Amino acid sequence: MPGEPNPNTIPTHSEVAELRARVAELEARIQVLERKEQVLHATLNSADDGILAVGECGQVIFANRRFEKMWHIPPDLMEAADDNELLSFVLDQLEQPDDFIAKVRELYKSFRTSTDTLRFRDGRIFVRTSQPLVVNDALCGRVWTFRDETPADAIKHGAHA
Repeated sequence: MPGEPNPNTIPTHSEVAELRARVAELEARIQVLERKEQVLHATLNSADDGILAVGECGQVIFANRRFEKMWHIPPDLMEAADDNELLSFVLDQLEQPDDFIAKVRELYKSFRTSTDTLRFRDGRIFVRTSQPLVVNDALCGRVWTFRDETPADAIKHGAHA
C-alpha cells in the first residue's frame, strides 16, 4: 500500500539526520517539562498549608510533605495513593468524622468551592478549603488545602502537627 513504510527500505542520510534532529528536539522538550515539574513540586512542598490533589477515581495525584506531616500519615499509606485509604486513616483523628466524610462525598460531585473548620480529638484545628480540579472545562477531581489554625496555647500542650 502506498504511504506505508517498507521494512526492506534503507533510510537515506537525510532521513536519518531528520529523525536524529527530531529525537533531540523531543528530548530537549522532555527536559524542560521535567524541570518545570521539579519546580512545581518544590513550590508546593514549600507551602505552609497541607495540599492534597485527588483525581476523579479517588487516586492521589499529589500531596505535599506538609499535608503528610499535619495528618500524621505514614509513608506506606502515602505511597498507596488511594484516597479511600487516606480517608479511613484520618477519620479517627477528628471530633466529627461523619460530618467530615459527608462533606467530602458531597464535594466530590460538585464544582463548588468550600471552606470549613475541622476540629481534632487532640485539640488541633484546621481550616479546610476544597476547590474543584477542572481541566478543559471538565471536573476531574478536587484540590484540598489545610491550614493549621491551632491556637498557640494548644501548641504548648502538644496538640500542634
